[in-house]
Amino acid sequence: MVRYVIYADDAQDVAAGPGQAGMEALLRRSTLTCGEWAMIHFFIGRDQLDAYLSFVKQNPYLIMIAAVSGPDGRRVVEQIRENNKEARMIWFSDRQNGVYSYQINVTWFGLLPVTPEIIRQALEACDICPVSQKEEMPDAVNLK
Repeated sequence: MVRYVIYADDAQDVAAGPGQAGMEALLRRSTLTCGEWAMIHFFIGRDQLDAYLSFVKQNPYLIMIAAVSGPDGRRVVEQIRENNKEARMIWFSDRQNGVYSYQINVTWFGLLPVTPEIIRQALEACDICPVSQKEEMPDAVNLK
């Protein structure tokens, strides 16, 4: 089982776009395709940041995901990383934060909005679905 803990300032950053699946569906589908089950916890909005930080504190056995942009997003991700230096971390943001993501040691950085390809790349970087394992799995899993 893979445990994801997602923080976003705005539900729009993790919601489904027109004709697209949302982040939860993409994570579940990609994780299942790799032969694992996903447990996903969401914390949406700045009023949930303290709860998120408490939830992930010093737990190396999860994947932290942040969908936050701009200078405020950078500060949030700094807090998250400071709170848990060991866990794998995926940060979805804007281009401005790309270079900075390396300075605070995120496992993988991608641009918003999230797409199936971005999720696949992020999971590979987190060793959830290594390329050798992915080739043995079916191309798609229908969760509908």
